[in-house]
Amino acid sequence: MFPGSAVGIETGQGEPRARGLTPRAQRCVWLAVLLAPLSVIFLGCQRGDAGADNPNTKRITGNHPPVIRAATLVPTPLVLTGPIIVHVDAQDIDRNPLSFRYRWILNGQSIPSQEGEQLPPELLKRGDALSVEIWPHDGTVEGSSFTTEPVVVGNSPPVVAHLATEPESAYPGARVRAQADTSDADKDVVRLSYRWWKNDVLVQEGDEAELDTAGFSRGDTLVVEALPFDGAQKGAAVRSVPIRIGNTPPRIVSAPAKSIVNNRYDYQLEATDAESDSITYSLETAPPGMTIDEHKGSVSWLTSQDQIGVHKVRILAKDSQGAITFQEFELNLTPAVPAKPAGA
Repeated sequence: MFPGSAVGIETGQGEPRARGLTPRAQRCVWLAVLLAPLSVIFLGCQRGDAGADNPNTKRITGNHPPVIRAATLVPTPLVLTGPIIVHVDAQDIDRNPLSFRYRWILNGQSIPSQEGEQLPPELLKRGDALSVEIWPHDGTVEGSSFTTEPVVVGNSPPVVAHLATEPESAYPGARVRAQADTSDADKDVVRLSYRWWKNDVLVQEGDEAELDTAGFSRGDTLVVEALPFDGAQKGAAVRSVPIRIGNTPPRIVSAPAKSIVNNRYDYQLEATDAESDSITYSLETAPPGMTIDEHKGSVSWLTSQDQIGVHKVRILAKDSQGAITFQEFELNLTPAVPAKPAGA
């Protein structure tokens, strides 16, 4: 029975029947009975939608300012061998891209016109205290600033900027010299020590910047290493580009003849080669008519009176590997002195 009603419902096969109602009224009751559960479900959904725990409920919130968690100055320890850079560890919970504003602080004072993440080392010196204040920005709002702890600039190690050997082409028996360009950010005096290697074997070590290659052979490799020291700290060692010991040029061992006899000049050039290479000879500079035997080195010159004066001679000796040496000298051709008559 429905509350406050005298109408009862009978159930059986077919549709429910209400006692004491007309057929039309009975149909309305039946429809109400069927729709009642749907009404309960609808009301429950309305209550759920209005609840704070519904996952479909969207909360509207504002932008969050970014936060700097840490910042570090590099290099560590702080030296002046390159630019000073600050590395920033920042967070933005809205995942916006961040930019930063910087204020560099040297010995408690702001450095003018320095607003980037790098600081030139020329602005600092040993013993200075350096820090940086940083503000994060997410494109909408700027977060709170973060200031690093002051870091004291330490001694900067000396640097070998360039190292080479002279001459660039060496041969056995030649003296090779190391040429080093050094720098020191603290303006300290830099001293160098050297290590010399022949075919990767250490052959000389110390302050000597020269090496005698006596005992080397054609094809050997030579490398020098320079280690800088500023009186307090050693810098990084630097090695030169390896050079290959080349071919020894011939050596001329004879001296030119001085005299001209019967209008004729003769000179036998003699030369040796350390690698026993064959030698050929040529005249680079000579008076007209002077000749030289290409293989024997025999010099001949038949003079004439119209060649009176000083003549320069330059003779080349070349081995089969292309190495060349030379000899230079001058010949002074003077007029013949007439013989005095007998009894004069």
